[in-house]
Amino acid sequence: MLGWFDGAHAGEAISLCTQTANRASMRLAARLGFDEVERFEAYDAEQWLGVRRPNRP
Repeated sequence: MLGWFDGAHAGEAISLCTQTANRASMRLAARLGFDEVERFEAYDAEQWLGVRRPNRP
């Protein structure tokens, strides 16, 4: 899916958000090239915001 997105939307970044309690999602996001941008409180829990910038291997 990320490969398709890179081809269809060249130069666009992708963002995702997950709760910091979901360590597995955070690890997967890191393996897929997402970098942490910030952490914040929402829905009574700490959230993790990541961004995958274009042209990352």
